[in-house]
Amino acid sequence: MTDNRYKLISKKYKDFFWPTLAMTMANNMALFVDSVLVSTFIGVEKMPAVQLCFPIVAFVNMVYWMLGLGGSLLASNLTADHERDKANRIFTVSMISVVVFGIAVAVLGTIFMPGISQLLCKDEMYLGDVRDYGRVLVCGMPLLCFIMSLSYFSRADGSPKTGFWAVVISNCVNLCMDTVLIKFCGLGVTGAALATVIGYICGSLFMFRYLCSKKRQMRFTDPFKGGSFFGDLKSISVKGIPTASSQLYIMLKTQILNTIIISNVGSVGMQIYSIYSNSLFLVYIIFIGTAQTLSPIVSVYAHEGDYDRARYVLKRSVKIALGGAVGVGLLFAVFPQIILFLYGIKDPEVTEACKTGVRMYVFSYPGLAFFYIMSYYFQAIKKARLAAVMTALEGLVFPVGFMAALAPLFKMTGVWAAIIAADTAASAVIIVHLLLSKRKQGREGAVSFLLPAKPSPDRLEFTVKMDVQDSVRLSAEAESWVKERLDSSISVKTCLALEEMLTGIAEVNSSSPDEVVDVVLRQEDQCVVISMRDMGETFNPTIVDKDRQQDFDNVTVLNKIAKSIEYDRSIGMNSTMIRISNE
Repeated sequence: MTDNRYKLISKKYKDFFWPTLAMTMANNMALFVDSVLVSTFIGVEKMPAVQLCFPIVAFVNMVYWMLGLGGSLLASNLTADHERDKANRIFTVSMISVVVFGIAVAVLGTIFMPGISQLLCKDEMYLGDVRDYGRVLVCGMPLLCFIMSLSYFSRADGSPKTGFWAVVISNCVNLCMDTVLIKFCGLGVTGAALATVIGYICGSLFMFRYLCSKKRQMRFTDPFKGGSFFGDLKSISVKGIPTASSQLYIMLKTQILNTIIISNVGSVGMQIYSIYSNSLFLVYIIFIGTAQTLSPIVSVYAHEGDYDRARYVLKRSVKIALGGAVGVGLLFAVFPQIILFLYGIKDPEVTEACKTGVRMYVFSYPGLAFFYIMSYYFQAIKKARLAAVMTALEGLVFPVGFMAALAPLFKMTGVWAAIIAADTAASAVIIVHLLLSKRKQGREGAVSFLLPAKPSPDRLEFTVKMDVQDSVRLSAEAESWVKERLDSSISVKTCLALEEMLTGIAEVNSSSPDEVVDVVLRQEDQCVVISMRDMGETFNPTIVDKDRQQDFDNVTVLNKIAKSIEYDRSIGMNSTMIRISNE
């Protein structure tokens, strides 16, 4: 019964992983190449202006992560519970709120940019560039919020490629316009910001395709119907805050570290740190792409009590992230000149410092990879407080503390040592916490990665091939399991419901024999709940075709013996819930 246990979730992981990784790659590569073009066309001395404006982007990222990512996770859980109306309301509240926020940032940012630029930059050398870049950049924030938040919902809706293509289009346009506006039109850092905004416009136009699609499950509805707008907004924010808070810490950390570095190492040190910060986008491709693949899948499976498959996704994600960290680390350690060549660094002082920094920092890649995966995992399994604490430590407390202690003493070497120490310490704290939790819970019940190690005795799980004989055999085994707990009439109904449902799915997927169905039976008082997931063609038992209805067809029999039947699509999979009782 376990030969194909991970086949469905493995397929869903691949289905999410490549588009999510590609979207992250498209976004991060564009940010990296954008910084390279600024360095190439107008000089490396202009790069700090872009770096100094990063807190603006981090602040906006924080809010759209909170509302977009938090809302999509909450909507995923609601669709898993077959509460489609509530999921649609969450989608509506989230999208309205995030777009209104983006518009507010654009308006207020434009008005108060002179004051904001002075807050971001204390060095008169960069103040004018920061003001010019920031004034244009804030105008694109409503579009950035729209694209990214909607991409989270489209992924949760089973359309991960939608967000990927929107980001690809946005950033390809951005890079092309960088060349036109900076090199040929001579607009400098203002041209770089304008190119970014034009890219957002094109990406937003593509996202409207998803909104016009008849296949999408997320629909706009009355945000006040059946609930409180602000109550839903609070629930969305609570769900998204632990992950989104990382952007708040990045915003504060960036501002504080910029000040420490300029004070202790000077403008050359700031240039070197800017090169490091922008080149880090290459490393984040693997970490963030893998973590965002994990998030919706683990959230749904852990919410439903399928802890074993949730851990399977976690372990697979950790292996991918650590493997990527080692691979990229070796590449940069052996060939640090790759970064120098791309940025066109020729100053001997800057060259040597960059080589040293790149080679030192690769030692923190494994720790950084592990932290990213675990922080998203904690959020997905509803360990919000733990996720918030760990994000605060890694995102602000450790880097600022180590930087304040080491940079004044060891200058640029202290900067690199502080970054390494912060990432390593955060991962060490997570490992210690997992070990202590396992030891603490050892007396009460075994846990693994903060989830119960063994399934509930009131739960039966198995995976069925698209084969009628296999369906009948496993249905009989399920009948015996129910018979040990409830009366024989419920066990017979359960067996019959499984046979009808599984044979119905097998018939509509006769051309795809490799597909499988994950089945879970749960005892709830004097009732049996059957949950099924598959990625094949849709067999919806809630729709009765009156023209084709017969006395003993699958759908008719199911509706006669079941107390209730609910069907929906959750994270792109067919999801059916059948309740069997004596009523």
